[in-house]
Amino acid sequence: MRAMQTIAIAERNSWLLDIALDHLILGRAALYLSILDASNRVHRESAIGNINAAVNGLRAAGQQDDLPRGLLTRAWLHSLENDIPGSRADLDEAFQIAERGSMPLHLADVHLHRARLFHNKQELLKSHAIIEKCGYWRRREELDDAEEDAVNW
Repeated sequence: MRAMQTIAIAERNSWLLDIALDHLILGRAALYLSILDASNRVHRESAIGNINAAVNGLRAAGQQDDLPRGLLTRAWLHSLENDIPGSRADLDEAFQIAERGSMPLHLADVHLHRARLFHNKQELLKSHAIIEKCGYWRRREELDDAEEDAVNW
C-alpha cells in the first residue's frame, strides 16, 4: 500500500502531518477490512493502532483543521468496539473544533456521524440543513442513505 511507503519517507524527514495522515489512511483501510471480515481481529487491531497514531499525530502537528477527520474516524471505531462514551467524546471534540474554527463541512460530518452511530433523527436534520446550505454534495449519497435508514430508527 502506498501509505506504507510514504510513511517511511515522512518518518525519515519528521513530517508530522504526513505521518499522521498516512496513519489515518492505513487506519481507515484496516477499519473497512475489519467491518467486511469481522472475524479477523488483526484488521481491527491495525485500525486501532493506526487511528490512534493518526489522532495523536494530528495533535502533535498542530493541525486543528485536520484533527476532526481523525476524531470522526476514531468515533466510528469506538462505536464498533461498543465504547459509546469514547465515541461521544471524540464527536464532541470534533464538534467543538469545527464550531470554534467555523468549519461547517466538519460540523455536517459530526452531525451525520452522530445520526448514524446513535440513530438520532435530530442530528440527521442538522446535517441535512448544513449539507444543503453549503452545497456539500460530496455527502449527498451518504445523507440519502442515512435518511432512508432513519425510517427504521
